[in-house]
Formats: sequence, structure tokens, C-alpha cells
Amino acid sequence: MRTLCVLLVTIVNLNACTGRKTESAAADSTATQANDAGLGASQCYQQVTGRDTTTLQLTINGSDVTGELLVLPYEKDQARGSIKGTMVNKTIKADWQRSGEGVTQPYLIDFEMQGDSIMWREGERVEEGGKWVLKAPDQGYRYVLTKTDCR
Repeated sequence: MRTLCVLLVTIVNLNACTGRKTESAAADSTATQANDAGLGASQCYQQVTGRDTTTLQLTINGSDVTGELLVLPYEKDQARGSIKGTMVNKTIKADWQRSGEGVTQPYLIDFEMQGDSIMWREGERVEEGGKWVLKAPDQGYRYVLTKTDCR
């Protein structure tokens, strides 16, 4: 009788452990598939020109995009803030809550993803509908950031 009880307890414990491993493996598989698809995974980009650094961190969930943009020129006024937008194909239309020089302003930015790079233009802006938009969207400085490891 004692041997039978020990055998039953052992079988129940092995079955419980096996079930946990299967659930954990399934969860890991789902997370891997999501990361492979770029869903919910952070993507980071950077441009360094001389002593000036610009970094962009994005999280993409379906068509929703969030993140943070930092424009850090050496010995000049810096700008940083959160990004929130929508991606269609390889274009992200986003609002940047740009904080710099003691002021926070909503900027509209159109990011274009090309391979391992992301780019957008910056130049003279005008206020439209409470947001700062480019006066000449096809002109101005062109940021080109290259994909990098997120830190």
C-alpha cells in the first residue's frame, strides 16, 4: 500500500511538472513569434554627426507606434519627447511632444523606414491646428538614423 501511494504521488508530481514546462514553452514560443514579427519589441536608431547625437526608440504593436525621440546637439539646445503615431506600410505619421528650451510643443513628424534605417525631415515649421508642421515638407535637413542595439 505504501509503495502504491509513493508511486501515485510521484506520477502526480511528474505530470504537474510536465504541464508547467509545456505552458512555459508555449508562452516562450508566443513571445518569440511576437518579437519575430516586430510586435511589441523595441527598435532603436541613432545618428552621430561630429558631437551631435540623435536617438529614436520605437515600439510597434500592429499599426500603433510609441517611443521617444532625443535630439542632442553638442553645446546647443536639446530637444526630447515622446512619440505616438500610426504606421502604414513603412511610413509612420507621429506626434512628437517636443520639449526643449523650457517649452513643450506638439510636432508632426513623418518617419520613413528603409531597411535598417529610419529618416525624416526637419526645417522651418508653422503652427496648424495646434501642431507644428513643416512649412516645406520636401525640404530641410534630412535625419537618417541607423538601427542599433537598444540599451
